[in-house]
Amino acid sequence: MNLVEAEEVGPVEGDEPLVTPPRPPHRRVSVSLVFTLTVLIGTVVAIYLVFPARHNVLMTEAIDHHKDAAPTWDLSAPSAAELRAWSIGLLGKDPPLPAASAKILGASRLEIHDRGAALIGLEIGGDRVTYLVQRARGFAPDHSDRTDGAIKGVAWKIGPYTCIAVGPGDKVAAWRAAFP
Repeated sequence: MNLVEAEEVGPVEGDEPLVTPPRPPHRRVSVSLVFTLTVLIGTVVAIYLVFPARHNVLMTEAIDHHKDAAPTWDLSAPSAAELRAWSIGLLGKDPPLPAASAKILGASRLEIHDRGAALIGLEIGGDRVTYLVQRARGFAPDHSDRTDGAIKGVAWKIGPYTCIAVGPGDKVAAWRAAFP
């Protein structure tokens, strides 16, 4: 075994130089690229399989509770003052509540994304409307809507709150006016 000294400049006298072809540059790059892509794609797939999608969960919850024919309420037919006090205790300062013209059928506390949400059943112009309010966290769209058969859900943001109202799709203008 020959040791190479740092000060030496070439092959040892009398020895033929040992020439080995270098590894082609494209092979080095392609192996690195394949490895990097494998790790990145594997990570993204693992994230999508492990963590469920969280978009539109509030809208889905509101529509599902609206479809419930006989909901059970934590507060049955509360007055406007009782609903306001209950919602401040649940949501915090100045939660957006429906107009006084809406008849309040009941209210319940829901747990969505590990945070409290107020589900309020209303009657507006003879139609049953479900209203869900939760303090927003993170980024949420300013406005969105979804149609599910004859039911229409409308979502909007007011300050730190995300609000969703669900009711008959053909009378959206009438019941949407009762909300801030």
